[in-house]
Amino acid sequence: MASYAKVATKILKYLNDCYENGLEPSIDSLNANMLGISDRQFYQTLKMLKDDGYVKGIELLDVIPPEMSQINHPRSWYITSTGIQYLEENSLIRKAYNTLKEAKDWLPLIR
Repeated sequence: MASYAKVATKILKYLNDCYENGLEPSIDSLNANMLGISDRQFYQTLKMLKDDGYVKGIELLDVIPPEMSQINHPRSWYITSTGIQYLEENSLIRKAYNTLKEAKDWLPLIR
């Protein structure tokens, strides 16, 4: 199972790319199978993204059993400014981490 952060980032990046290029999100590009996760994890991740305010336009129909829960078509989903901020902050953190890791590899060990 992939981590929430990885799955959420992939979804947000896709929706941000759609936003930046004036495209409509497609079910062919944004689904559990394309992300390599279960339908349940996809549903739960979308629910968290919606609840956290990173994505709008998602309509969830929770039913029992959970496997029968429904999600509306992604063409109405869109990333919020909070979602864009999340992507930017994580990108900066990742870049800083990679830079520090690279610097550590170049610096001799100091005792």
